[in-house]
Amino acid sequence: MEIRILQKEEIKVASGLSRYVFDYCLRNRMEYPQTISFVEEYISETNLTKLYDENKLLLWGVHEEGQMVGVSGMQSDGMITMLYVLPQQQNKGYGSMLLKVMREYGKKVCNFTKVTLNANPAWTSFYFGKKGFYHVNANPDLRAPFLPMYASSNNIEGFEKRPVSKRVIAFAVAGCILFATVVASLYMITYLF
Repeated sequence: MEIRILQKEEIKVASGLSRYVFDYCLRNRMEYPQTISFVEEYISETNLTKLYDENKLLLWGVHEEGQMVGVSGMQSDGMITMLYVLPQQQNKGYGSMLLKVMREYGKKVCNFTKVTLNANPAWTSFYFGKKGFYHVNANPDLRAPFLPMYASSNNIEGFEKRPVSKRVIAFAVAGCILFATVVASLYMITYLF
């Protein structure tokens, strides 16, 4: 398996893969016709080539045995705009690896402190949430055509585990015991007397 930045001559394959995955996995699950039209236009070979030529988009591809099985894209402002993996290659970690590679690139090459994306359709935000992305809005509307999200470029691996002091554990245990005692006392006063 190899993940690398794609060259201009690979855009046709990347566009075709994106269109196939979109048609097979997403099109029938999207409610908004204008969003479908937007995605179709965006992933067209003509548009991807134009954005590539204008240095507004970088594309990455996952290759397995010489064949492209996944593609992703990030615009020059740090917005991840594409993430497509062939259905038969899904659940192998390719999408996660593409996201990680783009976040690392954003940090190391572009000095981004965060990357953004629009989870489209909105229910895909659950997937991105598992990959370290957060909703821009505190109360996201899952009926919306898309949901803006962001992720830090500084902590790509996830949250670092830090040891918890014995003092914090002792206070937490004592608080639980005190709470249980109060609840038990209120129960006894209410129902036994």
